[in-house]
Amino acid sequence: MFDRRGAEEILGRTVRSVSALEFCFIAAAYLVVDGHLIPSPNRAPTIPDRDANQLQDKDEAPSAAGPVWRFALSVFGDSGELNGCLVLHAGAVPSPAQMTELRATARRTVPGPAEETSGTHQQEMAPLSNGQAVAKRLSLLSATVMQLETRTSVQNALDGTLTAPLGQMKSRNSLLAEVLSVVTGRSVCVEDGFGNIRATAGTTSERPYPRPSTADRSRTAQLWVASGLPVQEPQRLVALVLPERDVLGAMCLLENGVPYTDEDVFALQYATRLLQVELAHRRNIAQLELKLGRDLVYELVSGMDEETAALRAEALGYDIKGPQHVIVAQWQPPRTDDTVVIALRRTLNELQIPALVSRRADMALAVVAGDPLDTELFSIAARTLRSATGAVGIGGPSQDVTEIPRSYAEALRALHIRVHSTDPYGSTRYDQLGIYRILDMPGSEIDLSGYVEEWLGALRSNDARRGSDLVHTLAQYLDHGGNYDETADSLAIHRSTLRYRLKSISQITGYELGDPETRLNLHVATRAWRLRSARPR
Repeated sequence: MFDRRGAEEILGRTVRSVSALEFCFIAAAYLVVDGHLIPSPNRAPTIPDRDANQLQDKDEAPSAAGPVWRFALSVFGDSGELNGCLVLHAGAVPSPAQMTELRATARRTVPGPAEETSGTHQQEMAPLSNGQAVAKRLSLLSATVMQLETRTSVQNALDGTLTAPLGQMKSRNSLLAEVLSVVTGRSVCVEDGFGNIRATAGTTSERPYPRPSTADRSRTAQLWVASGLPVQEPQRLVALVLPERDVLGAMCLLENGVPYTDEDVFALQYATRLLQVELAHRRNIAQLELKLGRDLVYELVSGMDEETAALRAEALGYDIKGPQHVIVAQWQPPRTDDTVVIALRRTLNELQIPALVSRRADMALAVVAGDPLDTELFSIAARTLRSATGAVGIGGPSQDVTEIPRSYAEALRALHIRVHSTDPYGSTRYDQLGIYRILDMPGSEIDLSGYVEEWLGALRSNDARRGSDLVHTLAQYLDHGGNYDETADSLAIHRSTLRYRLKSISQITGYELGDPETRLNLHVATRAWRLRSARPR
């Protein structure tokens, strides 16, 4: 039986909700009475509307002349029957997000199927007549149709983010978050694979919840894979972008005091699929650029002509003109994956230094434009890798492409000297090597061998014969500027033991360790001995 008072109440709630929208206004409201549209006494047509009767139970744009945009919004009752419609006018065609907001606003004024079902269970169970059974089936069918229409409108709105202009949005992810927020009426956050928030909508906080730890993200991934449904986490509902084994990102709906609905879950899952398409596309591009960049770096450090290098570098968006430096980086324990390469690329991006980054064996190498900041370079890379057990070598500047192999050789030499120094972790520039540039020059092996034998031959023979380590003791003593305490600490021996060893060194070599000239030659000889000893390893 038609309940006109209930229909008018639902129509009135819809009118009040839709009136709050800013992009359109209600030109007329109609009740359905005996299959006919009757103007509502509370909202009679402000403009003659001859098409209203043709729009019964439809949501479509009328074709009659008038405002730029006219729309008939169907209003359904609590049993899914058509109660009436609103004729809306606007000065411009609404966006997909605004249309989704309109439909969602109208939907929230009518109890959903879950509410109807719960109300039914609270009533006394009584046999249904044939008419009642048909009415119930029609009610459920109407509710299903409404749900399908709602989900279709959600899909259309979210699909529109793939091709819509970004406008003031920073990225496609930001636009996707904004539309999902409108569709669900909740705040939204988009995370990258590490739990960092990359886009938000509906919230003014940059970090509305703590960053998930590695263990938390692993647990979420296990639950996501096991159930295939979004995972309830503190303060949010999380859906992961997990195409294979690696988490590429996550889409989160934040709590707002209202329980999550099936429609929220549907919208979140659909938005996450679109996010997966976007993130997978970005990863494929990054992998392609990485491969092309690697190939170009290999050829640059090996030697190539300037014209070919300029064309290939330009295709990657890199300017090969002007001064270039080569950087090599190596971390302990040695890493044969791309972790150091990724850390070096992020470091150079943070320092806003254009670069081509690649990997060779367990070492990352980069060709960079301009003058790299060696101290900041190492500290940022160490922070990114969460480890300071690494070394960075920076070659001298190359004024053109043909000099890049020389800068690469210098970077390798600087790295080698840093690794085998008393302080093996940090960064070293080739132009700051000082005397090491002479000691480690290619082709100087014969002269160095004779020099080392002249000043350290007796000590080396004694060490070989007795199994002692006097050459190393002397090297540490000279590296610490003759300071007894520091030398003893570095050797983990007592001061008296150190004093005895130095006395033995003077007796074996016949040198006076206090003589400045003697100390200079012995210091140079121990440095050369250390470099030559390290080379086979």
